[in-house]
Amino acid sequence: MEMQSDESSHHGYAAERVPESAQGSGWRIFFIVAGSLCGLPVFILSARIFGGLGFSHGLLAVLLGAGISAILGACSAYTGSSARMGLAMLADHAFGPWGSGIVKLVIAISLVGWFGVNIGVLGATAASALSQMSGWHVPPLAIGLPVSLAIAATTIAGATGLERLGSVLVPVTLIVLLASVGLSWRHLDTAMATTGTGEIGFGGAVAAIVGSYVVGIVIQPDYGRFVRRPWQAAMGAGLSLGVAYPLVMILSSLASLALGAPELISAMILLGFGVPALAVLLLGAWIDSSACLYSASLSFANQLPRLGFAAIVATITLVGILLVVVGADTVFIPFLMTLGVALPPLATVLILSHFLVRVPASFLSSVTAAICWATGTATGGVTTQKWLTLSGLPVLDSIVITCLTLTIFNHLIVMRHTTS
Repeated sequence: MEMQSDESSHHGYAAERVPESAQGSGWRIFFIVAGSLCGLPVFILSARIFGGLGFSHGLLAVLLGAGISAILGACSAYTGSSARMGLAMLADHAFGPWGSGIVKLVIAISLVGWFGVNIGVLGATAASALSQMSGWHVPPLAIGLPVSLAIAATTIAGATGLERLGSVLVPVTLIVLLASVGLSWRHLDTAMATTGTGEIGFGGAVAAIVGSYVVGIVIQPDYGRFVRRPWQAAMGAGLSLGVAYPLVMILSSLASLALGAPELISAMILLGFGVPALAVLLLGAWIDSSACLYSASLSFANQLPRLGFAAIVATITLVGILLVVVGADTVFIPFLMTLGVALPPLATVLILSHFLVRVPASFLSSVTAAICWATGTATGGVTTQKWLTLSGLPVLDSIVITCLTLTIFNHLIVMRHTTS
Protein backbone atom coordinates (compact mmCIF):
# COMPACT_ATOMS: atom_id res chain seq x y z
CA MET A 1 0.00 0.00 0.00
CA GLU A 2 2.83 2.39 0.85
CA MET A 3 4.56 1.62 -2.44
CA GLN A 4 1.35 2.39 -4.33
CA SER A 5 0.99 5.69 -2.46
CA ASP A 6 4.55 6.71 -3.34
CA GLU A 7 3.92 5.94 -6.99
CA SER A 8 0.70 7.96 -6.94
CA SER A 9 2.46 10.93 -5.37
CA HIS A 10 5.05 10.89 -8.13
CA HIS A 11 2.17 11.29 -10.60
CA GLY A 12 0.70 14.10 -8.50
CA TYR A 13 -2.24 11.82 -7.55
CA ALA A 14 -3.51 12.44 -11.07
CA ALA A 15 -5.73 9.35 -11.15
CA GLU A 16 -6.46 8.78 -7.42
CA ARG A 17 -8.04 10.64 -4.55
CA VAL A 18 -5.49 12.51 -2.44
CA PRO A 19 -4.93 10.65 0.87
CA GLU A 20 -5.53 12.56 4.10
CA SER A 21 -1.83 12.23 4.96
CA ALA A 22 -1.00 14.48 1.97
CA GLN A 23 -3.55 17.18 2.87
CA GLY A 24 -2.91 20.42 4.73
CA SER A 25 -4.53 23.77 5.56
CA GLY A 26 -6.22 26.39 3.39
CA TRP A 27 -3.16 28.67 3.59
CA ARG A 28 -1.67 26.47 0.88
CA ILE A 29 -4.28 27.66 -1.62
CA PHE A 30 -4.12 31.26 -0.45
CA PHE A 31 -0.39 31.59 -1.10
CA ILE A 32 -0.54 29.72 -4.42
CA VAL A 33 -3.40 31.84 -5.79
CA ALA A 34 -2.31 35.16 -4.28
CA GLY A 35 1.24 34.56 -5.51
CA SER A 36 -0.05 33.85 -9.02
CA LEU A 37 -1.79 37.25 -8.99
CA CYS A 38 1.40 39.17 -8.18
CA GLY A 39 2.71 39.26 -11.72
CA LEU A 40 3.09 41.45 -14.78
CA PRO A 41 -0.20 40.40 -16.52
CA VAL A 42 -2.21 41.70 -13.56
CA PHE A 43 -0.16 44.93 -13.42
CA ILE A 44 -0.74 45.56 -17.14
CA LEU A 45 -4.45 44.71 -16.93
CA SER A 46 -4.87 47.02 -13.94
CA ALA A 47 -3.24 49.95 -15.72
CA ARG A 48 -5.43 49.48 -18.80
CA ILE A 49 -8.67 49.18 -16.84
CA PHE A 50 -8.08 52.23 -14.65
CA GLY A 51 -6.69 54.16 -17.59
CA GLY A 52 -9.69 53.30 -19.76
CA LEU A 53 -12.46 53.72 -17.18
CA GLY A 54 -10.95 56.28 -14.84
CA PHE A 55 -10.21 55.58 -11.20
CA SER A 56 -13.75 55.59 -9.75
CA HIS A 57 -15.36 53.40 -12.43
CA GLY A 58 -12.23 51.26 -12.61
CA LEU A 59 -12.44 50.67 -8.87
CA LEU A 60 -16.04 49.47 -9.19
CA ALA A 61 -15.11 47.16 -12.09
CA VAL A 62 -12.21 45.69 -10.14
CA LEU A 63 -14.30 45.02 -7.05
CA LEU A 64 -17.10 43.43 -9.07
CA GLY A 65 -14.79 41.32 -11.24
CA ALA A 66 -12.79 40.17 -8.23
CA GLY A 67 -16.01 39.35 -6.37
CA ILE A 68 -17.24 37.10 -9.19
CA SER A 69 -13.82 35.46 -9.39
CA ALA A 70 -13.76 34.92 -5.63
CA ILE A 71 -17.16 33.20 -5.53
CA LEU A 72 -16.40 30.95 -8.50
CA GLY A 73 -12.85 30.21 -7.28
CA ALA A 74 -14.04 29.41 -3.75
CA CYS A 75 -16.65 27.00 -5.08
CA SER A 76 -14.07 25.36 -7.34
CA ALA A 77 -11.55 24.92 -4.51
CA TYR A 78 -14.29 23.63 -2.18
CA THR A 79 -15.22 21.04 -4.78
CA GLY A 80 -11.67 19.78 -5.08
CA SER A 81 -11.29 19.48 -1.31
CA SER A 82 -14.69 17.85 -0.84
CA ALA A 83 -14.07 15.29 -3.58
CA ARG A 84 -10.29 15.04 -2.93
CA MET A 85 -10.02 14.97 -6.72
CA GLY A 86 -8.30 17.24 -9.22
CA LEU A 87 -9.68 18.74 -12.42
CA ALA A 88 -9.02 15.63 -14.51
CA MET A 89 -11.00 13.27 -12.27
CA LEU A 90 -13.86 15.77 -11.85
CA ALA A 91 -14.02 16.07 -15.64
CA ASP A 92 -14.30 12.27 -15.86
CA HIS A 93 -17.25 12.38 -13.47
CA ALA A 94 -19.06 15.22 -15.26
CA PHE A 95 -18.32 14.54 -18.94
CA GLY A 96 -17.56 10.83 -19.09
CA PRO A 97 -14.45 9.27 -20.67
CA TRP A 98 -14.79 10.82 -24.14
CA GLY A 99 -15.99 14.28 -23.15
CA SER A 100 -13.45 14.58 -20.34
CA GLY A 101 -10.67 13.90 -22.82
CA ILE A 102 -11.68 17.03 -24.72
CA VAL A 103 -11.90 19.05 -21.51
CA LYS A 104 -8.46 17.93 -20.36
CA LEU A 105 -6.93 18.63 -23.75
CA VAL A 106 -8.40 22.14 -23.95
CA ILE A 107 -7.21 23.01 -20.46
CA ALA A 108 -3.77 21.44 -20.95
CA ILE A 109 -3.18 23.28 -24.24
CA SER A 110 -4.24 26.61 -22.74
CA LEU A 111 -1.96 26.06 -19.73
CA VAL A 112 1.03 25.13 -21.89
CA GLY A 113 0.35 28.24 -23.97
CA TRP A 114 0.18 30.47 -20.90
CA PHE A 115 3.42 28.96 -19.69
CA GLY A 116 5.13 29.94 -22.93
CA VAL A 117 3.52 33.39 -22.93
CA ASN A 118 4.55 34.08 -19.32
CA ILE A 119 8.16 33.11 -20.00
CA GLY A 120 8.21 35.24 -23.15
CA VAL A 121 6.73 38.28 -21.36
CA LEU A 122 9.13 37.83 -18.46
CA GLY A 123 12.16 37.75 -20.75
CA ALA A 124 11.07 40.76 -22.80
CA THR A 125 10.09 42.89 -19.80
CA ALA A 126 13.14 42.01 -17.73
CA ALA A 127 15.46 42.68 -20.68
CA SER A 128 13.81 46.06 -21.29
CA ALA A 129 14.02 46.96 -17.60
CA LEU A 130 17.71 46.03 -17.40
CA SER A 131 18.37 48.15 -20.47
CA GLN A 132 16.62 51.16 -18.89
CA MET A 133 18.43 50.82 -15.58
CA SER A 134 21.95 49.84 -16.67
CA GLY A 135 22.23 50.20 -20.41
CA TRP A 136 22.92 46.47 -20.79
CA HIS A 137 21.32 44.88 -23.82
CA VAL A 138 20.45 41.35 -22.75
CA PRO A 139 18.51 39.11 -25.18
CA PRO A 140 15.10 38.17 -23.73
CA LEU A 141 15.79 34.48 -24.32
CA ALA A 142 18.92 34.70 -22.17
CA ILE A 143 16.61 35.47 -19.24
CA GLY A 144 13.55 33.42 -20.11
CA LEU A 145 15.20 30.09 -20.90
CA PRO A 146 17.20 29.60 -17.67
CA VAL A 147 14.21 30.72 -15.61
CA SER A 148 11.99 28.16 -17.33
CA LEU A 149 14.32 25.36 -16.19
CA ALA A 150 14.17 26.62 -12.60
CA ILE A 151 10.39 26.80 -12.87
CA ALA A 152 10.29 23.16 -13.99
CA ALA A 153 12.27 22.15 -10.88
CA THR A 154 9.77 24.02 -8.67
CA THR A 155 6.86 22.36 -10.45
CA ILE A 156 8.18 18.87 -9.80
CA ALA A 157 8.04 19.70 -6.08
CA GLY A 158 4.26 20.02 -6.54
CA ALA A 159 1.78 22.16 -4.64
CA THR A 160 4.10 22.40 -1.63
CA GLY A 161 6.76 24.08 -3.76
CA LEU A 162 4.22 26.60 -5.08
CA GLU A 163 2.99 27.32 -1.56
CA ARG A 164 6.51 28.10 -0.34
CA LEU A 165 7.19 30.36 -3.30
CA GLY A 166 3.89 32.17 -2.78
CA SER A 167 4.58 32.69 0.93
CA VAL A 168 7.68 34.67 -0.11
CA LEU A 169 6.16 36.51 -3.06
CA VAL A 170 2.99 37.83 -1.38
CA PRO A 171 4.68 39.88 1.39
CA VAL A 172 7.45 41.05 -0.98
CA THR A 173 4.85 42.27 -3.48
CA LEU A 174 2.90 44.06 -0.74
CA ILE A 175 6.06 45.90 0.35
CA VAL A 176 6.84 46.94 -3.24
CA LEU A 177 3.25 48.09 -3.84
CA LEU A 178 3.18 50.16 -0.65
CA ALA A 179 6.55 51.63 -1.58
CA SER A 180 5.23 52.60 -5.03
CA VAL A 181 2.28 54.39 -3.43
CA GLY A 182 4.56 56.16 -0.96
CA LEU A 183 7.05 57.27 -3.63
CA SER A 184 4.29 58.66 -5.85
CA TRP A 185 2.26 60.14 -2.99
CA ARG A 186 2.44 63.71 -4.28
CA HIS A 187 0.82 62.71 -7.56
CA LEU A 188 -1.92 60.43 -6.23
CA ASP A 189 -4.58 63.14 -6.45
CA THR A 190 -3.91 63.24 -10.20
CA ALA A 191 -4.24 59.47 -10.41
CA MET A 192 -7.56 59.38 -8.56
CA ALA A 193 -8.98 62.23 -10.63
CA THR A 194 -8.48 60.48 -13.98
CA THR A 195 -11.69 60.14 -16.02
CA GLY A 196 -10.52 57.47 -18.43
CA THR A 197 -9.90 57.27 -22.17
CA GLY A 198 -12.95 55.13 -22.92
CA GLU A 199 -10.84 52.46 -24.64
CA ILE A 200 -12.59 49.73 -22.63
CA GLY A 201 -16.21 49.42 -21.54
CA PHE A 202 -17.35 48.54 -18.03
CA GLY A 203 -18.69 45.10 -18.96
CA GLY A 204 -15.56 44.32 -20.95
CA ALA A 205 -13.39 45.35 -18.01
CA VAL A 206 -15.24 43.04 -15.61
CA ALA A 207 -14.98 40.20 -18.13
CA ALA A 208 -11.25 40.85 -18.53
CA ILE A 209 -10.70 40.75 -14.77
CA VAL A 210 -12.50 37.41 -14.46
CA GLY A 211 -10.94 36.10 -17.66
CA SER A 212 -7.39 36.93 -16.60
CA TYR A 213 -7.54 34.20 -13.93
CA VAL A 214 -10.32 32.01 -15.27
CA VAL A 215 -7.93 29.18 -16.15
CA GLY A 216 -6.71 29.31 -12.55
CA ILE A 217 -10.30 29.12 -11.33
CA VAL A 218 -10.99 26.02 -13.44
CA ILE A 219 -7.89 24.25 -12.10
CA GLN A 220 -8.54 25.15 -8.43
CA PRO A 221 -9.53 21.55 -7.64
CA ASP A 222 -5.92 20.57 -8.38
CA TYR A 223 -4.92 22.56 -5.27
CA GLY A 224 -8.12 22.32 -3.23
CA ARG A 225 -7.79 18.52 -3.05
CA PHE A 226 -4.68 19.00 -0.90
CA VAL A 227 -6.69 20.87 1.77
CA ARG A 228 -8.23 18.71 4.50
CA ARG A 229 -11.31 20.84 5.23
CA PRO A 230 -13.39 22.09 2.26
CA TRP A 231 -14.37 25.36 3.96
CA GLN A 232 -10.68 26.18 4.45
CA ALA A 233 -10.04 25.54 0.75
CA ALA A 234 -12.91 27.87 -0.13
CA MET A 235 -11.61 30.54 2.25
CA GLY A 236 -8.09 30.29 0.82
CA ALA A 237 -9.28 30.80 -2.76
CA GLY A 238 -11.97 33.31 -1.79
CA LEU A 239 -9.68 35.56 0.23
CA SER A 240 -6.91 35.52 -2.38
CA LEU A 241 -9.29 36.40 -5.23
CA GLY A 242 -11.69 38.59 -3.26
CA VAL A 243 -9.13 40.54 -1.22
CA ALA A 244 -5.57 40.10 -2.53
CA TYR A 245 -6.58 40.35 -6.21
CA PRO A 246 -8.34 43.75 -6.03
CA LEU A 247 -5.74 45.06 -3.58
CA VAL A 248 -2.91 44.23 -5.99
CA MET A 249 -4.79 45.79 -8.91
CA ILE A 250 -5.68 48.99 -7.05
CA LEU A 251 -2.24 49.59 -5.53
CA SER A 252 -0.37 48.71 -8.72
CA SER A 253 -2.48 51.16 -10.74
CA LEU A 254 -1.78 54.23 -8.60
CA ALA A 255 1.88 54.73 -9.46
CA SER A 256 1.35 54.01 -13.17
CA LEU A 257 -1.57 56.46 -13.34
CA ALA A 258 0.32 59.10 -11.39
CA LEU A 259 3.41 58.91 -13.60
CA GLY A 260 1.74 58.03 -16.90
CA ALA A 261 3.65 54.74 -17.09
CA PRO A 262 2.25 51.69 -18.95
CA GLU A 263 2.40 49.45 -15.85
CA LEU A 264 3.90 49.15 -12.37
CA ILE A 265 7.36 47.89 -13.36
CA SER A 266 7.97 50.89 -15.64
CA ALA A 267 6.66 53.25 -12.95
CA MET A 268 9.00 51.76 -10.33
CA ILE A 269 11.97 52.19 -12.65
CA LEU A 270 11.05 55.87 -13.10
CA LEU A 271 10.88 56.17 -9.32
CA GLY A 272 14.35 54.66 -8.95
CA PHE A 273 13.00 51.49 -7.36
CA GLY A 274 13.67 49.19 -10.30
CA VAL A 275 15.58 46.33 -8.61
CA PRO A 276 12.80 45.38 -6.13
CA ALA A 277 10.28 45.69 -8.96
CA LEU A 278 12.34 43.26 -11.05
CA ALA A 279 12.42 40.84 -8.12
CA VAL A 280 8.61 40.92 -7.93
CA LEU A 281 8.41 40.47 -11.71
CA LEU A 282 10.65 37.40 -11.56
CA LEU A 283 8.86 35.76 -8.61
CA GLY A 284 5.40 36.56 -10.00
CA ALA A 285 6.20 35.06 -13.40
CA TRP A 286 7.81 32.11 -11.64
CA ILE A 287 4.80 31.07 -9.55
CA ASP A 288 2.26 31.83 -12.30
CA SER A 289 4.20 29.80 -14.87
CA SER A 290 4.83 27.02 -12.39
CA ALA A 291 1.11 26.79 -11.57
CA CYS A 292 0.30 26.50 -15.29
CA LEU A 293 2.99 23.87 -15.78
CA TYR A 294 1.85 21.88 -12.73
CA SER A 295 -1.80 21.61 -13.77
CA ALA A 296 -0.96 20.93 -17.42
CA SER A 297 1.30 18.11 -16.28
CA LEU A 298 -1.46 16.70 -14.05
CA SER A 299 -3.85 16.67 -17.00
CA PHE A 300 -1.43 14.78 -19.22
CA ALA A 301 -0.42 12.46 -16.36
CA ASN A 302 -4.07 11.51 -15.94
CA GLN A 303 -4.29 10.59 -19.62
CA LEU A 304 -0.81 9.01 -19.84
CA PRO A 305 -0.42 7.18 -16.52
CA ARG A 306 2.60 5.16 -17.69
CA LEU A 307 4.74 8.28 -17.97
CA GLY A 308 6.39 9.69 -14.86
CA PHE A 309 5.23 13.07 -13.61
CA ALA A 310 8.75 14.52 -13.82
CA ALA A 311 9.11 13.33 -17.42
CA ILE A 312 5.83 15.02 -18.37
CA VAL A 313 6.93 18.26 -16.68
CA ALA A 314 10.21 18.16 -18.61
CA THR A 315 8.47 17.54 -21.92
CA ILE A 316 5.98 20.38 -21.45
CA THR A 317 8.83 22.68 -20.41
CA LEU A 318 10.59 21.94 -23.70
CA VAL A 319 7.40 22.68 -25.61
CA GLY A 320 7.01 25.95 -23.71
CA ILE A 321 10.61 26.89 -24.48
CA LEU A 322 9.95 26.16 -28.16
CA LEU A 323 6.95 28.52 -28.04
CA VAL A 324 9.19 31.22 -26.60
CA VAL A 325 11.87 30.68 -29.25
CA VAL A 326 9.47 30.89 -32.19
CA GLY A 327 7.51 33.79 -30.66
CA ALA A 328 4.24 31.86 -30.77
CA ASP A 329 2.80 33.95 -27.93
CA THR A 330 1.72 36.60 -30.46
CA VAL A 331 -0.47 34.01 -32.21
CA PHE A 332 -1.59 32.14 -29.12
CA ILE A 333 -2.95 35.09 -27.15
CA PRO A 334 -6.16 35.48 -29.24
CA PHE A 335 -6.88 31.78 -28.69
CA LEU A 336 -6.41 32.16 -24.94
CA MET A 337 -8.69 35.21 -24.91
CA THR A 338 -11.34 33.09 -26.62
CA LEU A 339 -11.05 30.55 -23.83
CA GLY A 340 -12.06 33.31 -21.41
CA VAL A 341 -15.60 33.02 -22.78
CA ALA A 342 -15.71 29.21 -22.56
CA LEU A 343 -14.05 28.48 -19.22
CA PRO A 344 -16.41 30.11 -16.66
CA PRO A 345 -19.28 27.84 -17.83
CA LEU A 346 -16.90 24.87 -17.71
CA ALA A 347 -15.98 25.61 -14.09
CA THR A 348 -19.69 25.92 -13.29
CA VAL A 349 -20.46 22.53 -14.84
CA LEU A 350 -17.63 20.83 -12.93
CA ILE A 351 -18.77 22.29 -9.61
CA LEU A 352 -22.48 21.62 -10.00
CA SER A 353 -21.96 18.14 -11.44
CA HIS A 354 -20.17 17.10 -8.25
CA PHE A 355 -22.85 18.40 -5.89
CA LEU A 356 -26.07 18.06 -7.92
CA VAL A 357 -25.75 14.78 -9.76
CA ARG A 358 -27.00 12.11 -7.37
CA VAL A 359 -27.40 9.27 -9.88
CA PRO A 360 -24.70 7.07 -11.44
CA ALA A 361 -22.81 8.72 -14.30
CA SER A 362 -24.27 7.83 -17.68
CA PHE A 363 -24.05 8.74 -21.33
CA LEU A 364 -27.09 10.98 -20.84
CA SER A 365 -25.52 12.94 -17.96
CA SER A 366 -22.29 13.36 -19.95
CA VAL A 367 -24.16 14.73 -22.96
CA THR A 368 -26.13 17.01 -20.65
CA ALA A 369 -22.91 18.42 -19.18
CA ALA A 370 -21.58 19.12 -22.68
CA ILE A 371 -24.84 20.82 -23.72
CA CYS A 372 -24.82 23.03 -20.63
CA TRP A 373 -21.18 23.99 -21.22
CA ALA A 374 -21.99 24.85 -24.85
CA THR A 375 -25.10 26.80 -23.87
CA GLY A 376 -23.23 28.88 -21.30
CA THR A 377 -20.41 29.55 -23.75
CA ALA A 378 -22.85 30.57 -26.49
CA THR A 379 -24.63 32.91 -24.08
CA GLY A 380 -21.33 34.57 -23.15
CA GLY A 381 -20.45 34.88 -26.82
CA VAL A 382 -23.68 36.53 -27.97
CA THR A 383 -23.80 38.91 -25.01
CA THR A 384 -20.15 39.85 -25.55
CA GLN A 385 -20.98 40.74 -29.16
CA LYS A 386 -24.05 42.62 -27.83
CA TRP A 387 -26.41 40.60 -30.00
CA LEU A 388 -28.32 40.01 -26.77
CA THR A 389 -28.30 41.96 -23.52
CA LEU A 390 -29.11 40.34 -20.18
CA SER A 391 -27.24 41.64 -17.12
CA GLY A 392 -24.71 43.69 -19.07
CA LEU A 393 -21.92 41.40 -17.80
CA PRO A 394 -21.28 38.56 -20.30
CA VAL A 395 -19.29 36.44 -17.86
CA LEU A 396 -22.10 36.60 -15.30
CA ASP A 397 -24.67 35.79 -18.00
CA SER A 398 -22.77 32.67 -19.05
CA ILE A 399 -22.48 31.42 -15.46
CA VAL A 400 -26.15 32.01 -14.61
CA ILE A 401 -27.44 30.34 -17.78
CA THR A 402 -25.15 27.36 -17.19
CA CYS A 403 -26.46 27.00 -13.63
CA LEU A 404 -30.08 27.15 -14.76
CA THR A 405 -29.73 24.69 -17.63
CA LEU A 406 -27.70 22.16 -15.64
CA THR A 407 -30.09 22.33 -12.69
CA ILE A 408 -33.10 21.73 -14.95
CA PHE A 409 -31.45 18.88 -16.85
CA ASN A 410 -30.25 17.26 -13.64
CA HIS A 411 -33.79 17.37 -12.21
CA LEU A 412 -35.13 15.66 -15.33
CA ILE A 413 -32.39 12.99 -15.20
CA VAL A 414 -33.10 12.25 -11.55
CA MET A 415 -36.83 11.92 -12.27
CA ARG A 416 -36.11 9.57 -15.18
CA HIS A 417 -33.76 7.49 -13.01
CA THR A 418 -36.24 7.16 -10.13
CA THR A 419 -39.15 6.15 -12.39
CA SER A 420 -37.16 3.57 -14.39
